Amino acid sequence: MPLLPLMLTALLLAGCQTTAPTYRSMTEAYSAGQQVSVAELREAFFRAPDLASRLDRLGELEAQALAVVEDEPLKLGSIGSAILDTYVGSLTGHYVLARFYDHVGNPKADFHRDWVERIRTDMTAGGDGTREAPYRAATPVEARMFALSRDLSPVGAIYQADDDGPVAFALLLQLRPPSGPLETLAFDLSGLYESMRQDFVTVMSRADHSEAVESAGEDAAAAGAADDFTPFTLIGFLAKQSDTAAQTAVGAFLATQGRFDDAVEWLRAASRTGNLFANSLLARIYWERSRAAEDDAAREAALDQVMENYLHAIALGSADAMYALGVLYLNGHYGDENKIAGVPLLEQAAELEQSEAIMFLAHLHYAGEVVEQDLGEARAYYARAAELGNAFARRSYARFLLDRSVGQPGDPRALTWLEELADEGEAESMLLLGNLHARGVGTDRSPRRAVGWYKRAVREAPADPGIVNEVAWTLAVSDQQDLRRQRYARTIMDRLMTDNAEARTRPEYLDTWAATYAATGDFERAVDLQQQALDAASAGDFEDVIDILEQHLELFRAGGTVSEAVP
Repeated sequence: MPLLPLMLTALLLAGCQTTAPTYRSMTEAYSAGQQVSVAELREAFFRAPDLASRLDRLGELEAQALAVVEDEPLKLGSIGSAILDTYVGSLTGHYVLARFYDHVGNPKADFHRDWVERIRTDMTAGGDGTREAPYRAATPVEARMFALSRDLSPVGAIYQADDDGPVAFALLLQLRPPSGPLETLAFDLSGLYESMRQDFVTVMSRADHSEAVESAGEDAAAAGAADDFTPFTLIGFLAKQSDTAAQTAVGAFLATQGRFDDAVEWLRAASRTGNLFANSLLARIYWERSRAAEDDAAREAALDQVMENYLHAIALGSADAMYALGVLYLNGHYGDENKIAGVPLLEQAAELEQSEAIMFLAHLHYAGEVVEQDLGEARAYYARAAELGNAFARRSYARFLLDRSVGQPGDPRALTWLEELADEGEAESMLLLGNLHARGVGTDRSPRRAVGWYKRAVREAPADPGIVNEVAWTLAVSDQQDLRRQRYARTIMDRLMTDNAEARTRPEYLDTWAATYAATGDFERAVDLQQQALDAASAGDFEDVIDILEQHLELFRAGGTVSEAVP
């Protein structure tokens, strides 16, 4: 950039900085009853010259408020006033004062409720609570108070640090509503991180920096030069202060490094305060230990810990823990005689809209495993999971409806759901849409539309052997003559088999390739390819398909073609 524009930009920025309102001036305006911008107030607070001492004081007071907010409303008056004396824009301060004044029947509650709503609106502006677009929060307690003000109870917390992510420092909360599944919200704590980074020497020296780095910072990968303050440094410091979200973050990091004993120590400390994230991580660590155990006693001890931690997570409302423990039961890890105990766990998770649990129940009722086969129940479970947006469930539901053995009527919703996936470029959904239109399942039969979807699937995934093979087989051998497109089937198989050496070793692909040549009248080439399919099956573990491959070989030798009821 030329020098003059740079100078102008610098002058403009300097002008903005000099005219920005101070925290003192905004506090005076607030006290005078003037309308104050929540966003400007927060920004001014983080520019305050005495920010470090204010944050220390605010942290102490907010912790006190959090400890008594639910059960001791009479204590909230003095605490809330002290919080607002420290930071007048604190959601925590206004929320606890609203509760206090409500409890004593004072109309001042309305003023603080209005501020709670204004602060919440500012926190959610520009975000949706996801990791990619988190809500804003001045402090970790403010994030928790935000949840409480929306009748959500925090049951799990973990910090996330990522210099390359959408925000450098965030808090992830798992929250339990009065009914229904848990919610997860992310909060951007960049303001807190930046202020601590800028005041690193002062803050860390007061907290005995050397000890914090040795006992917590190193475990959090935060060790380094004294002037190298990173999000991991902050996590290590907070973990030393018994912050459960930080302890969980340290444990999670250590687990990724294979330092499981150290990870367990930190996670156990976090789990003592009822942190769902910590319990779930502990369960996974002990599951890995059970798989690596060299004797039955060690394996059983580890599995006991898996169960204990999943049960703690279940008590906190985790549908994922219900599903995970249910699967372990159903897979026989707690004895074949106890497999049935997994079903009510899946049902409990299903009530909380855990789509994987719903899918598992669909499979059990479809196959008649553990429970009695019930195709109506299977259908209902598939549809429930599909309604929740589970892409795998939507494809599985379509294949269930296409299964001739189940005798189930079509469902127009299946086409709508698959079309949504197809719009996202999912080739398998395009293929299934072709099958539904070819058969007229849930829609009027239309070979033209079916072929259109088949070709679109191949265009989307021309190198996917599973997609190409299924399309080619259908268009080469279908007993629906108006569906056949033999030359197209041969063309796409030629391209696949020429380009994919691995596919040329698979008997099922060679069988389809041979069938496309027979369908187009080249029986000599069909016989040659079918012999290759037989050789590949004999060389590999494909004993179950040799008979059908031999039948096709004899058919091609006799100048015949394959015709099957497909799709």
